[in-house]
Amino acid sequence: MYGHRARIGYTSPPAATEVFPYEFYKMVPDGVTLVVNTLPLVNRDSDEVDRAYEVSMNAAHAMKRAGCDLFCFGGLPINVSRGFENAGDLARSTEAEIGIPVITSFSAQQDAFAAVGADKVGCIQPYDATHTERFESYVRELGGTPVGCEPVNAIFVELGKVDEEQILALGQKLGREHPEMDTIYIPCPHFATANAIEPLEAEFGVTVITALQAIVWRSLRGAGIEDRIEGYGKLMREH
Repeated sequence: MYGHRARIGYTSPPAATEVFPYEFYKMVPDGVTLVVNTLPLVNRDSDEVDRAYEVSMNAAHAMKRAGCDLFCFGGLPINVSRGFENAGDLARSTEAEIGIPVITSFSAQQDAFAAVGADKVGCIQPYDATHTERFESYVRELGGTPVGCEPVNAIFVELGKVDEEQILALGQKLGREHPEMDTIYIPCPHFATANAIEPLEAEFGVTVITALQAIVWRSLRGAGIEDRIEGYGKLMREH
């Protein structure tokens, strides 16, 4: 049957979700399936984020009833909308309530940073430069020190249109300008990044952590699947 190894529940912030399931199935081994609930984000404003938080809580119970082996609260900005310290409490209290392992997008990325020893971190963030400070604060909260940040200049509802060649080029720009960098971090799992991971790691000798890759990695490990997966970076292959 589908999901005979693990069924991973996930709340996906974009109302129009496209990239996350596509890249999820690129990375996971056979027998792992995604159970997805899309949230009401179109413009990603504060009202939508608040509503998404409440919908996520209801979705957690639905994921338990659907038979998921692990549930992930998607959307780092949603996870931390009531404080970074609340994200851990959210996962722990929900896990106690529904009786299956619960993680967050934030905790998955935090665990990925810790696993690879991310220190000096260059970031490729999806929006315009006015969001750079916010993403650099995420790097700090995840355990790294930001050393550079390149904007993709995309719009939330159009993230599916981002060309992965642009991500590769921005990663190469970071690599050339910041030789001290040991990690490239690509937050937001809703634009194409999977095929940029290996080329950037090979060219610059860094570790690449993407939000989607970290969520997949942590979900697999939390569901008891220890497969070492080739093609999507050191995190999936070595940890």
